[in-house]
Amino acid sequence: MQGECVPIESNHLRLHTELKDKYGIPQLITSVAWTENDDKMVKDFQEQVEEMFSRAGFKNINANDTKSNPGSDIHEMGGARMGKDPKTSILNQWNQVHGCKNVFVSDGACMTSTGTQNPSLTYMAITARAANYAVGEFKKRNL
Repeated sequence: MQGECVPIESNHLRLHTELKDKYGIPQLITSVAWTENDDKMVKDFQEQVEEMFSRAGFKNINANDTKSNPGSDIHEMGGARMGKDPKTSILNQWNQVHGCKNVFVSDGACMTSTGTQNPSLTYMAITARAANYAVGEFKKRNL
C-alpha cells in the first residue's frame, strides 16, 4: 500500500525545554499521529487487497493493519518546510536554513508531501542543487 499522508499542522517536532541528552543537547519531542483519513486509506487498502487476492484464487487471506507508528516504515515528508518567509518556513529556495547560512537540509524534510513513488531520486536532485549553490556561495565567501 502506498498513500499520501496529508500534512497536518498539529504534527510537529520541537525541542524539550528542560530534558537534555548526554551531550547537553535538548531532547527532541515528536508529536505526530495518524488521522481519520489515514485510517480510511488503510481500511480501503485492506478491502482492495482482499478482493484482488480472492479473484486471483488465494485462500486464507489475512490483510491486517500492523498499527505501525508514523515514520516507522515509509518515506515521511515535511518537518523543514521550504519557503520565502522565515516566519512560516525553515528553508529558503536553496534548502538553506533561513537562520543559519551554513546548514542545508536536502532530504524529504523540505517537501510537505509526496506522491506514491519512491522519492530517493528527488532527494538526490535536491542535494545536488543545494550542494552546487553552497559551493558557489563558499567561493564568494558568503558561507
